[in-house]
Amino acid sequence: MQIKILISKNPFFTSSASANRWLTLIEGLNSLEVKIQILVIGNYQSKIEKQKFKSLSELDGIEIKYLTSKLVTGLWQRRYYNYIGKHIQKLNSRKKIEKELSNFEGIVWAENKMTIWKTVAEIKKDKPFKLISEMSEFLDIHHFNKGNALQRKAGDAKQKYFENIYINQLNGFVLMTKTLFNHYSDFKSPPPLLHLPMTADLVRFQNTDNSPSEFKTPYIAFVGVMNDAKDGVNILIESFNKISKDNPNLNLYLVGAWNYDTSAHLERIKELQLEERIKWVGERPRDVIPSIIGNAELLVLPRPDSKQAQGGFPTKLGEYLATGRPVCATTVGELPNYLVNNESIFFAEPGSIDSFTHAMEQALKNPEKANNIGLEGKKVAEKNFNKTIQSKKLYNFLKQL
Repeated sequence: MQIKILISKNPFFTSSASANRWLTLIEGLNSLEVKIQILVIGNYQSKIEKQKFKSLSELDGIEIKYLTSKLVTGLWQRRYYNYIGKHIQKLNSRKKIEKELSNFEGIVWAENKMTIWKTVAEIKKDKPFKLISEMSEFLDIHHFNKGNALQRKAGDAKQKYFENIYINQLNGFVLMTKTLFNHYSDFKSPPPLLHLPMTADLVRFQNTDNSPSEFKTPYIAFVGVMNDAKDGVNILIESFNKISKDNPNLNLYLVGAWNYDTSAHLERIKELQLEERIKWVGERPRDVIPSIIGNAELLVLPRPDSKQAQGGFPTKLGEYLATGRPVCATTVGELPNYLVNNESIFFAEPGSIDSFTHAMEQALKNPEKANNIGLEGKKVAEKNFNKTIQSKKLYNFLKQL
């Protein structure tokens, strides 16, 4: 079996939930002797990336090929590329992609980007390859998140194109949740569908070194998107404030890139006079994350109920569970389908500061019980989110295509 993956950023260099999902499935399929070539359409993100991967490289038999040699760094360069440069580069990229796929008879797996969809759909009309896609959330969540008119317009166009044109080009469609599976099952003549739950590389979290020196133990760790609508960071800050006096040695570390809510978070932390105990540390490299979460007293995900939470499944939760550390999260989406309160997780009501405070208090007051619940959570991850098991399931689905 041969697979060509069209993607804007190299998942072996990018630290994000999406990149982690790509990596677990790519590495899992590679272990099953699937021949994989990753075609990186976007530019290099740093000099280190360009030096490390050059234009063509190989990792454990996986070929990584860049279709551009451009290096785009810095705010203004990125803005220029996002609004102007990418349109100039689009024609050149299309020619290169068409060349790569011209005589290819295997499977093409394209990232969920409008420009990539359109390019592949146009090329596919007279080519023998099979086309698949994977979805981990509803396409209309842009209506419920912060954004400007241009972003909402782009989101509408993307959803319309996928649902009216691109889905009809697919030979196979992979969905992360049963909610999404049921949603797309209702479409007229949908392609073959596969429910493939969240995947985690459990080996990656088996042996974790000490946390980075700036992480003062004991601490609670949050790793995710630094906003309120998706991950409920505001709820976490208020909940920690309520338990801070009873836990004077405990710190809270917020790990994630700058987001539009970050300024408000920092201002609120200052108002609460907790600057020395609640630390926003920015985004951290992928290889450091296991040490950060593996040495935490408690791992937290106060995600509110939303359209995004209903259709998706937080990739970070699988990684939390894989460490065997106790986890406190909210009962959103399909989490209760896998986890049981006070048995494998500490659950809280979504959107409630008091409920999340109570859940954290339960975990912190009884460390022995919390550790046992953390180990039970790890068993859930091993059973349901193991990349080896899920990759085999994906392999069998692709083989049928």
